[in-house]
Amino acid sequence: MILLIGASANNPTADQAAALARLKGLRQQQAFRQLKIGTMHFDRPAEARFASQVLGVDRAQLPCLCLVQLDSQLQRPVRKLYAMPRITRQQLEQVESMGKMWAQSAGGLTLPQTARNRLVPGQTLQSGGSVTSTNGQYTFALQGDGNLVLSRYGNPLWGSQTNGQGGVLLSMAPDGILRLTAANGQVVWQSRSAGSPGNYFFEMQDDGNAVIYLQEPGRTVFVWSTETPGR
Repeated sequence: MILLIGASANNPTADQAAALARLKGLRQQQAFRQLKIGTMHFDRPAEARFASQVLGVDRAQLPCLCLVQLDSQLQRPVRKLYAMPRITRQQLEQVESMGKMWAQSAGGLTLPQTARNRLVPGQTLQSGGSVTSTNGQYTFALQGDGNLVLSRYGNPLWGSQTNGQGGVLLSMAPDGILRLTAANGQVVWQSRSAGSPGNYFFEMQDDGNAVIYLQEPGRTVFVWSTETPGR
């Protein structure tokens, strides 16, 4: 689900209203009729508590656009996967592009299954989670101390140096950025930006290099890596 969180239900800001109108327009397109869109507002106490305590969104981030995972049975939001805080009218083209990518990667309902060695937009790792190369030699993991570590048979080769900074969720975003965020949504670490939304994927390769690629018609473009091949 794409969830727009604003300050007020009855008196929305111009940016909040414009973002909602853009999302509703997106849902009218044939390819996105099944796209789920919801709203929450900080002038409604129960919604404000849920947004802040469960999704990690605060007033300083409003209006905030979130991709949220839904409970498979009740179809209710259970956690934030990715967020675009402080949306403005000048960002509406980006909002629409991100909405399309989220609808395609998450189906508007549930997340696709994570390949053993890859993350695609909309997929995440929580503390203790990892992706492993297909040959089983290399692992890219989010440790319990908040550090991202690439290792070979348990021997560290690369780290994000973020231990103790509160990182609890690693997200592969539709804009090609791998982000490590704290429980409050603050970005602790991120990979280099590729620019605009596209068909990206993160892969733990068999040569020991962890790489983000952009898949385009007829070619695959390198975006970022840990620079650890052959180690």
